Amino acid sequence: MLEEIISEASQLITPAGFFALVNVILIDIVMSGDNAIVIGLAVKDLQGKKRKQTIVLGIFMATMMRILFAFFAVFLLKTIGLKFAGGLLLLYVVWKFYKELRTEKEAACEAHPSKQATTMAGAIWLIMVADFSMSLDNVLAVAGASKESYLILGIGLVFSIAMMALAASYIAHKMEKYPQIQWVGLLIILFVAIEMLMAGSKELDERVFHVNILPAASMVLGAIGYLLHARYVKPTGDEKIAAWFAANWRGIFIANLLVLLSLCFFGDRIKNFMFQHPSALYFILTIVLFILIEIIATFRAGRKGNKQSYADNSSLAE
Repeated sequence: MLEEIISEASQLITPAGFFALVNVILIDIVMSGDNAIVIGLAVKDLQGKKRKQTIVLGIFMATMMRILFAFFAVFLLKTIGLKFAGGLLLLYVVWKFYKELRTEKEAACEAHPSKQATTMAGAIWLIMVADFSMSLDNVLAVAGASKESYLILGIGLVFSIAMMALAASYIAHKMEKYPQIQWVGLLIILFVAIEMLMAGSKELDERVFHVNILPAASMVLGAIGYLLHARYVKPTGDEKIAAWFAANWRGIFIANLLVLLSLCFFGDRIKNFMFQHPSALYFILTIVLFILIEIIATFRAGRKGNKQSYADNSSLAE
């Protein structure tokens, strides 16, 4: 055992071993940042001791899962459909965070004073699901880059733990201070989920179905998202939308102008980029789908409210 460790350590001073170590560290830093964002989003509503306990527990779970997955890395690499399943789990996390961000928390806290106690359990559950997906993705990415060296895997694991420990509390504090950052974190997790789904669907295409299942899966997931939104998310009121547009019309105008100019001057480059990076295209389409679902929900709620007010007026007139 000692001879193997010495042999692996001696390989680190070779160019191949050094670049493998650098590659693993970079992958761990990037992917640990995703874990830190998930933990930050999950604990942003917790305060003091509960926040620290949840962060420590989240980092501990991510570490344990990565160690466990590292021992079975070769088996995991051969398991078909595992990455696609991990992407689906991460989409579940995206939905839970999206629903939470769209919920009026102040009213919920007033109606349910014990919400603070249940939030910690909910935060731990979301961290567990996200850690499972992201730790799986991390090990699958690092297993190939590490050249099957457990020493390199261990060094990368230490860096990932340090990254999560330093970043999670800081991100949670900033999200509490600047709520808009929460949506940025949500979009980052969504992009990671889409990348995992695309990589997993490509694997299923090549080894199982021999046909691209992503378009059909996207339509099914879109329909599920619409149904979940209709059932669990309260539509935004017309007054709130009008107030938001009134407060942000300058930024909206500048953003639309920039998009229009980009399409006019760089349309071909943007098109080529989207075809070369389909995950970016699906990411944009997913955001457009969320916006359309919000618009449809608001429109339906407005029509339902108008019908109700008309019925009330008719009953009063009678």
